[in-house]
Amino acid sequence: MLTDTEIKRAIRAATKETTLNDGAHGRGSGSLRLRIRPGASGTTATWIAWWKQGGKRATKPLGKYPDLSLSAARALFVSEVAPVVRAGKNPRVRTVVEGKPTVGRMFEAYVASMRAKGRVSADEVERALLKAGDNAADGLGRHRLCADIDSADVVDFVSGFFRRGSRGQADKARSYVSSAFNWAMKAAHDYTVENRQDWGIKINPAAAIPRDQGAIGKRDRNLSADEIRLLWNSATPGLNGFTVETATAIRTLIGTGQRVQEVLRIDGSEIDLKSKTWTMPAEKTKGRTNPHTVPLPKQVVEILEDLKEQRGDGPLFPGAVDGRMDHRSIMQAIDRWLELDGVTVPDFQTRDLRRTWKSRAGEIGISKEMRDLIQQHAKNDTGSKHYDRGEYLPQMREAMKQWESYLSSVIGV
Repeated sequence: MLTDTEIKRAIRAATKETTLNDGAHGRGSGSLRLRIRPGASGTTATWIAWWKQGGKRATKPLGKYPDLSLSAARALFVSEVAPVVRAGKNPRVRTVVEGKPTVGRMFEAYVASMRAKGRVSADEVERALLKAGDNAADGLGRHRLCADIDSADVVDFVSGFFRRGSRGQADKARSYVSSAFNWAMKAAHDYTVENRQDWGIKINPAAAIPRDQGAIGKRDRNLSADEIRLLWNSATPGLNGFTVETATAIRTLIGTGQRVQEVLRIDGSEIDLKSKTWTMPAEKTKGRTNPHTVPLPKQVVEILEDLKEQRGDGPLFPGAVDGRMDHRSIMQAIDRWLELDGVTVPDFQTRDLRRTWKSRAGEIGISKEMRDLIQQHAKNDTGSKHYDRGEYLPQMREAMKQWESYLSSVIGV
């Protein structure tokens, strides 16, 4: 059977299409395989179910790795493919799934569809709908039929957050519930999917609930040079409540201006210490279309070099892989630091570090075009999307050298 280490090694080494076999999961059930394909935009890896019927080979795609993890792919194969093949039926035949159309099952199916599409927000949505102490499934009635949920039920659930003063959380809860019911209504009639279920929903019960326009205010918080200096020097592993992981993540966020989830998903193999670059595979970027290369300032190279020496080519933040670490972990470390005696920095969030990079980089003369390119905000117009294939790496390097000098003057390194 495969391991994650074997898979990652094969992806890095792939120069032509390769298929890895995880083996059969029961006699006569076919096998789970991973198809690896190098391409101009990066290497992709897709889980496929493989079996024989009537002497002919057949396959069915299950999802992309690493969005669909090794353990999740095995579970999917065992539950949805192997029994069908053993029964002599074709897993590719579109069928209407049977089962009680409850709120809990519908939310689970919605989250599974997000994961199959590689949505980065799947974990957060799953937590809000199914796992948190105040999750929507329990709030609406996990075992109630979807068709029995009306607008009043959703209002009662969402208003609980509002009454507690969590205005933003109330708006998010409304949005997540509305999106899930919208998905269920469409999924019941989606002829392009392998399996579908009629959830019995005729009208989205959250559709009539207006969005609270004042719930999510426009944030403009960004750290000054003095605040950057204090945070950088305080974020020392083992001091001020910072672990190796939280301290490294915070400094990498300040030094590169990238997104929190992108930083937490770094593998050592993506860091080229010689060229001082970090190359994100396409599947790890927000757009999930093209790989993204970030020139690294020397201050970030030094801390990632130490971490890479300890953890090799695998995940530099293993806690983010097994669920022990996410953006909340970093925010909790920051909150603890802000409460220490002598720290007078006003509250800020992890996402404000990305805004800080863009704001301070602009002040030292880095053009908006270069800042957008480095932060993956550029190339959204039609011409750039379809015709501009320039990578602009030399220009990005020059911009990052400016940032490196600025950061050195600010933090004294």
